[in-house]
Order: sequence, then structure tokens, then C-alpha cells
Amino acid sequence: MQYVGGYRLKGYWHHVVDPLTNQFPAGYAFERIADRCEFDRELRSATIEAIDRLEVAIRSTIANYLSLRHGPHWFLNSAIFKPTAKWGMGQMLQKIENEVKRDQKQKKFIAHYFKNHDDPYLPPSWSVCECVSFGLWSRTYEILRDPNDKKAISMKFAIDQPDVFRSWIHALTVLRNVVAHHGQLLKNKLGVAPCNYTKQRITFAHNQHFFAIATVIQYLLKETSLPNRWKTDLQDIFAKYPTVNTAEIGFQPNWETSPAW
Repeated sequence: MQYVGGYRLKGYWHHVVDPLTNQFPAGYAFERIADRCEFDRELRSATIEAIDRLEVAIRSTIANYLSLRHGPHWFLNSAIFKPTAKWGMGQMLQKIENEVKRDQKQKKFIAHYFKNHDDPYLPPSWSVCECVSFGLWSRTYEILRDPNDKKAISMKFAIDQPDVFRSWIHALTVLRNVVAHHGQLLKNKLGVAPCNYTKQRITFAHNQHFFAIATVIQYLLKETSLPNRWKTDLQDIFAKYPTVNTAEIGFQPNWETSPAW
């Protein structure tokens, strides 16, 4: 723990200190704090691996579907979008331009496009999708104008309600950013709330807890038949750190029998 900052470490023990005396409970050992920190680290590591598979699947699905339906440069077609006050074509194209430019020297397929083409001024979707961030796909899905486009994409993940899929992929992008930047999961709400999917009996008592998004990950991995160690990884982590109360991340007893798991 000597390489973990004291202020960061405090995030794992401040809740057990008596607010009046500033004392730990009698017998509370430093090893329990270390276990909480390591539990959180291993949970982040497993989470980023699971989301990595889903990110590739989601961005490829959106890019491939829209390319087949609207052409390889669908992101230049204003007719297929219905912008909102928070996100529109201007922001989307600026994001694509910036990230493609950033990758031009590092990714040969981007350099090849610009060497051989100047119209359209950006590479096709299958190239762009290898450059831009997960967050762009979440926002772009949200502003698709045709509900049939939205549903066709969400059905690739066995979700027939686009609003549910929209909220789920948005939650995944937020969680990805949290774990990628070493954010704490224990005793923290994530600030996003994936919608219930009542048709599959997936409902959350507290949908800002980690358990809600963990359930989303499990459902999507299962329905897409992607390699999936997610449930096993969680069980292994929970067993390794028995002093950590998994209710702090929304996991109740018998969580393995909940719908989607």
C-alpha cells in the first residue's frame, strides 16, 4: 500500500470511522482496508476487460448496419439524424475529424485513405470506427432519426426497446470512463441509471449501483455469445475478499439467480 496515495486510500475506510471520535471500530485491521483497495482494483480490471469486448461489438454493429443501410459515409448524411440540444452533427463530425487526424500517423489504413482519396474528406465508416471513442457511438445512436434503424441495431443484442438499449450503452460508456481512470466502485453510485428491461424481468431496485450495470454487461455478453468470464470473474473476486460486503456495490445474497445472470 506504500504506492497508494493516502487520500485515495481514505476512500476505502472513511465510512467506518466514528464521526464523533474519528476512531476506527475496535479490532479493525489495516489489512481490511488493503483488501478493500485490492478488491476494487481487481473489480475494475475485470470490468474493463468485459466492456472491451462489448465496445468492439457495439461500435462494429452500429457502423456495419448504418453502412449497409445508408452508405459507408453515413455520418455525412444529415437526413438520418435528429440532433438534440446536447449532441448534433457538428459535434459528431468534429469528434470524428479530431480523432481521425490524431490517428493518421499511427494507423496505416487512415494514412492510406488520405493518400489515395480526397473526396469524401473523411474515411469510410469501417475505418472511422477504429478511431473514435465509445462515447461517440452512444451519442450517435441516440440521435438516429429513424426508429427502425435504432430497433434493427438494438435487436442485434436481443433488445427490442431502443430506449433500453440507448440507456444501457450510455451507462457502459460512463462505467468504462470510471474504471479506465481508476475511479472507485465500492460504496459509490455511478451517476447513470440503465433502464429496466421488464420484458426480460430485468429490474433494478437501485439502478445507479454497480450491480445494475454489471447485469447489463452479463446480458449483452450472453446474448451476443461473446467469450464470457464475467460471472466467474466476479465470483472469484468476491470469494477472494470475504471481508468486503458486496452489498456496497449492489450485490445481494443469491444475486447469481437474478434474471440475466
